[in-house]
Amino acid sequence: MEHFASLCDAIVTSGGVSAGDFDPVRDVLLAHARVHFWKLAMKPGKPLLFASFAGVPVFALPGNPASAMVVFEEFVRPALLKLGGRTALLRPRLRVELESSHTSPEGRMEFVRARVEPDGSIWKAHICGDQGSGRLASMVGANALLRVPAECTQLTPGDTVWADLTSAAEVEPS
Repeated sequence: MEHFASLCDAIVTSGGVSAGDFDPVRDVLLAHARVHFWKLAMKPGKPLLFASFAGVPVFALPGNPASAMVVFEEFVRPALLKLGGRTALLRPRLRVELESSHTSPEGRMEFVRARVEPDGSIWKAHICGDQGSGRLASMVGANALLRVPAECTQLTPGDTVWADLTSAAEVEPS
């Protein structure tokens, strides 16, 4: 297995890293790799495991689709860009105004899939449906991840939060 790793710049897996009895990726990495961290105070994406095996970075992503997408955007994509020699690692970030209410768990930063659009001189955020970690539908039409701080449990229309754009969009409102 070390020979295989030596052929890679990075290893990315999906699934099998939570705390259940049937999470073999986690078990293998805990036994054979240097684990740098496992489980983060974030939603979705808590069971992310980052390790190194034979000097190669290993990103073990959660298996739920929305969790894997968020973890990829926040951790894996910037790391792969850096490994490739890029200096611009982060997506554009802008302040947006919420169009609807949202309840968030205390103690975990939440990344909410949303559609952001300019409205005059400000940007408006429309939350894209059910935010469960297994809900693919929440990614349809989303072009941003809203960053809800860990200490914030309730957002109401008109509140502002930071949004990371996840697809091409004009950054300057009209």
